[in-house]
Amino acid sequence: MHLRLKYSRPQIILHWLSAAIIIWATLSGFYVAIVGVADPVSDAIGFFNVSITTVFIPLFILRCYYFLSAPKPTDANANPWLNFIAHATHLLLYVTILVVLITGVLMMERAINVFHLFTLPQPLHDPWLTGLFNRIHIISCAVLAALIALHIAAVIKHEWQNKQLLKRMLP
Repeated sequence: MHLRLKYSRPQIILHWLSAAIIIWATLSGFYVAIVGVADPVSDAIGFFNVSITTVFIPLFILRCYYFLSAPKPTDANANPWLNFIAHATHLLLYVTILVVLITGVLMMERAINVFHLFTLPQPLHDPWLTGLFNRIHIISCAVLAALIALHIAAVIKHEWQNKQLLKRMLP
C-alpha cells in the first residue's frame, strides 16, 4: 500500500521540533530525578528545560491547530479498527503533552525565567496547589514517555511491514 499524501512542511517541522524538545525534556528530567545529579547540573538542566518548554508552548498550540485542521495522509492501516486506535493514540498523545505543559507551568514555585530573556510571573502561590500540580506533572510525564515509546514502536512496526510511514514525515 502506498501512501498518497505527505504532511505539510510546517507539520513536519513542528513534528520534529516537538519530538526533539519533548524527548530531551523527558529523558533529562527523568535522568535528574532518578539518578540524582549534582545540584549545579540539576539546576542547569532544570533551567534549560523550563526555558525550552516555555518557548515550546506557542509552537505546540500551532501544532494543535494543524492537527485539528490540516488534511492527514492516507492511513497506513487498512483495518478501520487499527486506524481508530492510531487516531485515538495520537489524540491521547496531544492531550498528555497539553497536561504536561500546563502542569509544568502551574507547579512552578518561582517566576519562570526564560533563557534570561524575559520572566513570567509565578502563576500560583499556594504550596499545596503547586505540589498537586507537581505530582500531576510527574505522572503525566511518565504517561507521555510510555506513549512516545508506543508511538516509536508503531512507526518501527509499520516500517518493517514496508508501509513507508516515515516518508510522510520527511521533507
